[in-house]
Amino acid sequence: MSDLYEILEVDSSATSVEIKRAYRKLALRYHPDKVTEEERETAELKFKEISQAYEILIEEDKRKEYDIYGTTDGRGGRPEYEEFNGNPFDNFYGGGAQNFEQEDFYNFFNGMNGGPPGGAPRSAQRKPRTDDAELDVTVTLEDLFKGKIIKSTSTRNIICTTCKGSGAKKNAVMKTCGICEGSGTVRKIRRVGPGLVTQDYVECSTCHGVGKIYRSKDTCKKCTGKRVIEETKILEFEIPKGSEGGEKVVLKGESDEYPGKETGDIVLKFECEPHKVFTRKGDDLYIKYKISLVEALSGFSKVVLKHLDGRGIKISTPTGKVIRPGDFIKIKYEGMPVKKDSSKSSWFGGNSADKRGDLYIEMDIEFPKDNWYLEKNDITKIKNLLPNELQSKRDIEKQTIDKGSLPEANIEVFSDFTIARANALPEYTEKKKEEQGHHFYEGDEYSSYGRAGPGAQPECAQQ
Repeated sequence: MSDLYEILEVDSSATSVEIKRAYRKLALRYHPDKVTEEERETAELKFKEISQAYEILIEEDKRKEYDIYGTTDGRGGRPEYEEFNGNPFDNFYGGGAQNFEQEDFYNFFNGMNGGPPGGAPRSAQRKPRTDDAELDVTVTLEDLFKGKIIKSTSTRNIICTTCKGSGAKKNAVMKTCGICEGSGTVRKIRRVGPGLVTQDYVECSTCHGVGKIYRSKDTCKKCTGKRVIEETKILEFEIPKGSEGGEKVVLKGESDEYPGKETGDIVLKFECEPHKVFTRKGDDLYIKYKISLVEALSGFSKVVLKHLDGRGIKISTPTGKVIRPGDFIKIKYEGMPVKKDSSKSSWFGGNSADKRGDLYIEMDIEFPKDNWYLEKNDITKIKNLLPNELQSKRDIEKQTIDKGSLPEANIEVFSDFTIARANALPEYTEKKKEEQGHHFYEGDEYSSYGRAGPGAQPECAQQ
């Protein structure tokens, strides 16, 4: 960018009166109404350049910042979101130090040579990008089991098909922007720390990053100079089988277009709503199923569930197979499909089209209510049918009490009791050792409440 003092043809030490005088003189010379039709376009550029230089240099604060930082934004190089409180120590102790990184030092010293941040040439800078568009949807576990295609109507901006993004008519005469000198970017100074600044290159607000300008009468009629027009289309997002909630489907380059910028993406994020029957853990599925005590002992054959793809799952247990509380019935390969990994080839397990997780059925056994028998003879019958002794010798030895060491008079019978469920048991908190007794020293003797120390006599002596 040209020096502002050179634009107004004054010295850097010029007073405000001299700046006003120079501006009036140049404004009369380059006013579009004072020149011929052939010179009008050039005069418009020059007149705008003169006016911008005057607006900065005529204000004392802006002129001071321009003299120090060389910026034309009137903020001393500070970004719009940053507030400077004037105390440099605040930026290191609880202030803005968290935004200051090692790269800023590198960018600053490389930027002193006049190049962009990092020392890379302008042409090597990363191309700016339009914003991504995000969509949030909710899907069912059935959708993730079978896979789903979600269709959505999208309205976005695309580059004007008439002017090809220039904003001007087809035969319009395009001139190089005098503000950015055709580069499409202008230099801005940004403060990165106390006494340290770096320079960034941002889009030129005059030519909007094109580097060319044109007369207002040459504006494209289709886009009215906006360089983009609206387009409506149907987008399809494919959610693969076996996907999990919280994942994303990305359609590359389907966001808004803009000349000179890389097109952003449209991102669909989906969450899975809770299922009434199934619980998913990785690629496996879990359900709970309740059976009677008779079915647990004698076996059963019944349809226990409707799968996510609509199939009925029937379980037939072998005769004599006992189902115990806490048992799971595992059915291989009836869980969720394993999602394909497109980054791996089929040689290394990338093709998982036929792979599935497992299905686990947690068996909940319902015991009969109290006094279930119709006749007392029913109890005798079931005792004759079921084993009456423990199967483990170790358990038998552990629970057998020597009756010879236990007189009949010392046996107390309890028939008045209740059944306590595990979820209804009292809660206990462990006491710390120092809370269980208060210890202290008496000379060389150690004592504690509730316990006799050396040399102390017990409270009760055996007679």
